[in-house]
Amino acid sequence: MNARRLARVAVVLVLAAWICGTAAAEELTVNDPGNVTAGETVTISGTTNVAPGNRLAVTVAPVGFGPANKSAPAGAAGTSGTVVVEAGNATANTWSFAANTAGFEPGEYSVAVEWVEGDASASTTFTVTAAAAATPSPAVTSPAATGTAPPTTSPRSEERRVGKECRMP
Repeated sequence: MNARRLARVAVVLVLAAWICGTAAAEELTVNDPGNVTAGETVTISGTTNVAPGNRLAVTVAPVGFGPANKSAPAGAAGTSGTVVVEAGNATANTWSFAANTAGFEPGEYSVAVEWVEGDASASTTFTVTAAAAATPSPAVTSPAATGTAPPTTSPRSEERRVGKECRMP
């Protein structure tokens, strides 16, 4: 009877190992946002096999971000927030995070996405470029704006001028 019991325990352990081995691990992906101009809103998105309704924490920070001297002026900005996983197609669910880059200095930024209730995570980087300098448009001035009005003539003064030219001596 000991051998039978040992065989049952072995079968249960093998089945448990097989079930645990075939369970899908949670996965996250982050799409490459590409280059972004400072001041634009960039949509950071990706896919996951985490169930809809779960929350993901998204952090955008300058590469090389670390402790700073508190008396020094503020450095490059970053942003963070949470998003909710939305139902996708049969193979993957989706998520997206809108990051306003106003206040971001030009440079490379890292994106870290983590499942709040689990251990799935993903990351990527993107580059923020400086916004193009605004080109001033030439100012259009009207005679009224300059304070000098064009000379005016009245119909009466025109008649006098014509009358003088037509007189005979």
